[in-house]
Amino acid sequence: MKSKTVVKLAIALLLCATVLPAATARGQAVVARELIEQATEQVFRSAGAQGIRELSEMGGEAAVRGVLEQASREGGEQLVRKATQYGIEEGPAALRMIGRSPAKMVSALDELSPTLRSAGIQAVERDPQVLVPLVNRFGAPAMEAAAQHPGVGEKLVQSLGSDGISLSQKLTTDQAVVASRYAPQIAGLAPAERSGVLATIGRMPQVALNYLETHPKTLLTSAGVVAFLSVKDQIVGDKGEVVIGADGKPIVVARPGLIERLFPSASKLVATPINLIGASLAAGIAAWFGIHLWGKWRATAARR
Repeated sequence: MKSKTVVKLAIALLLCATVLPAATARGQAVVARELIEQATEQVFRSAGAQGIRELSEMGGEAAVRGVLEQASREGGEQLVRKATQYGIEEGPAALRMIGRSPAKMVSALDELSPTLRSAGIQAVERDPQVLVPLVNRFGAPAMEAAAQHPGVGEKLVQSLGSDGISLSQKLTTDQAVVASRYAPQIAGLAPAERSGVLATIGRMPQVALNYLETHPKTLLTSAGVVAFLSVKDQIVGDKGEVVIGADGKPIVVARPGLIERLFPSASKLVATPINLIGASLAAGIAAWFGIHLWGKWRATAARR
């Protein structure tokens, strides 16, 4: 009798272990389908005339439902809600982008500044084959680079990876255009040279990039890289211009800077520390006498 009871209990437990999870899964699937249907309706209700046309061109409700189902598989109910939110706020372009990689794209949009989201989505629309893998690998920073520098930010990241992201944050878009032309050359340098070149561009982008434009083959040889790393800001001159000599080695050719061109005598006067100190003292004494005499003149004028 006891053995029969044990067998019945075991069968009951086995049924619970198999039937209940299946029933739970079916229940969750029903909830997910209902959520996806509601979300699809919300997207269409919020879309204007242009949005409806774009959604129709995407494939209509079936296409939107497909994006949300993919989001559900990758991130459950929460990801479906986020995808719907961006579809409503940013329009069909956001859904097209999210459909390429729901979890990664939604995460990137979450981290991206709201002021850059539209530009980031447009960047993915322009060149999804380049940018989607970059966002999958580097996340929001890759999308930010492409949003801030349309058409060239992604090229910096594609060639230089995380270094390209860091560099893009230090450049204007015009500077990024120039830097992107030399990014493949920079990527091919040895690690130490690459780091030095990137540091030089990041420290003084206008001067460094102007040098590359003037000497476009600089980064193709070791001597050229040495020359580039020797570039200095020419505003205060006395550092010269680095050029490649006949023997292929970099040399410095003296060239006056802005201060020397405007005040040649003064620049020589402050060329050494002792002269600079002497000039500063002389200027201070002259200023003191000037103020003292001016005070005397005012006192005399007041007595009159």
